[in-house]
Amino acid sequence: MKKIFTFFCAVGMALTAAAQSDFALQYADSEGNLIADGTTLSLTAFEEDAFGGILMPSGLYVKNVSSEDVVAGSEYTISRMSSGAFQTCFPENCIQRQSAGTYQSETGTIAAGVLKDMQTEWLPDNEGTCTVEYQLLTYKLNKVTKKYSIDGRGPKVNLNFNYDPVAINGVETTNGIARVNYFTLDGRRVNVPANGIYVVKVKYADGSVKTTKQMFK
Repeated sequence: MKKIFTFFCAVGMALTAAAQSDFALQYADSEGNLIADGTTLSLTAFEEDAFGGILMPSGLYVKNVSSEDVVAGSEYTISRMSSGAFQTCFPENCIQRQSAGTYQSETGTIAAGVLKDMQTEWLPDNEGTCTVEYQLLTYKLNKVTKKYSIDGRGPKVNLNFNYDPVAINGVETTNGIARVNYFTLDGRRVNVPANGIYVVKVKYADGSVKTTKQMFK
């Protein structure tokens, strides 16, 4: 896959729900560090896909933090998409959506302790934006109907994509979120933010770091 000039923007300011740290599935970075429920990511990195189109990756992973295999899925709401398609390959098959709306993915099994690349991205045709709220789901099997139904709704993340091919910083970078850390205003690091304002420090795979503040409640 041919890389194009990329640039990651700040993690946006957002009012968010309380972290669901006891849920079996958690968002994570490429190193397996957990990303808090309600975190907003502002994404401007893009690359050229195998067909000559533009691909904007989310860089997100999902980690099964439980000791058991989990039947997983997702629900996501596309509130704005100026062009192209939003694609997610979580938990298994890749599905593209080309209009705003609320959708559910297919289901798939995530083994205990596994860190899985979500392969979730926006495929824009032109300059513009795409805004998506993404939630993890778990499923259980109905022994009577032999069908799966939603068992639990887990953490959410907000993905704000902004494709601006003119705003290239002239340095080719490597896509991916390497680590997300949370700090109190007095500098103490925490694993999961509680109520209040926290400093969110995002480190990307190319070594760049972006620090912003977010409110969690």
